[in-house]
Amino acid sequence: PQVSQIKTYRSSRLGISFSYPPMLTASTTDDSVRLHHDIPYTNTGACDMMGDTTIYDRLTDFDVSIRVLPSDLTTTVKKLSPYIPDDNFVNGELVASPGFIDTYTIGQYSGFAIYEGAEGCGQTTYYFPLADNKTLVIQKASIQALSTAIIQEARNKVLAVPGVITPEQSQVFFQNILTSLTIQ
Repeated sequence: PQVSQIKTYRSSRLGISFSYPPMLTASTTDDSVRLHHDIPYTNTGACDMMGDTTIYDRLTDFDVSIRVLPSDLTTTVKKLSPYIPDDNFVNGELVASPGFIDTYTIGQYSGFAIYEGAEGCGQTTYYFPLADNKTLVIQKASIQALSTAIIQEARNKVLAVPGVITPEQSQVFFQNILTSLTIQ
């Protein structure tokens, strides 16, 4: 997108600013920013395999939250992902375990990406240590209806909806948001 087609989010209270595509909605809660997009599409929820009987008339195709927590990386990971075994911490530091805890660097941020889910349902949580014992935490939802874990025919129905964010577009949006992200 051209520069004129990009929005800028700034929160002095949260100390966060970034650029994002105007098709996304940015909203703020007490401690985080959420970027969201959905499309009209009848579905049974984010994780169809859960057996939920509720029918929804919209399908989320992009969902990311960004927050800065006032704790060091190890404390933050243990709080938000308490199921991670102690073996993944060496001398009090989180260590990579490829395929489970991956190192991840984008722009000025370097840390870890942890996928939490199965069969295209769940989220990836990105943990980036910051100065002053703070940790940047970004959670990106996995969109099961757009994942390769489902039947291609069902995925194609979702991809045919006008205005849908494809997995490829989602990745570009995500990378552009993170490379423009500044923390005060």
